[in-house]
Amino acid sequence: MNKVLKIKKEKGSIESVVEASSLNFKNVEQGIDMLAYSAGIRSLGLANKELKPRKLSNYIRSGYLQVQLISSVILFQLRGDEGVSRDDLYDSVCEVLPLTTYANFRKILRIGVDSDIFIRTRSKEDSRRTLYALSGEMIEPICNYYMSILGDFATLYG
Repeated sequence: MNKVLKIKKEKGSIESVVEASSLNFKNVEQGIDMLAYSAGIRSLGLANKELKPRKLSNYIRSGYLQVQLISSVILFQLRGDEGVSRDDLYDSVCEVLPLTTYANFRKILRIGVDSDIFIRTRSKEDSRRTLYALSGEMIEPICNYYMSILGDFATLYG
């Protein structure tokens, strides 16, 4: 269940993590930005145990779910995985949003696939298993989005 959170104690650098990922960044800085934001979103979700959305509408909860889905897939791929199985992705999301129903999770994941945010492929190890990965076409727009948010925070706190 904690596959995304396991840290291997090896010598290396953030740059080596980005280079070993299965995502095709145009440069190392883009990968570092993606890593920083995705890890930050996941950390905030895990840290805010008392603030998790419980009584919010499904519409608002689906926004939280969308953000966590994207961040989780990115973190799996930054770890070097070609993609993530639906079960592992659901476990990862439920660590942050424990009240997520499997039906709602599948619905949001399907919308992500239909919108070309995620791509589906068959696992090389087990052809019965589907892997979800971030679409290569989404790397640039997501990085731009993340950087605009981080820029707004820098302005706010500057």
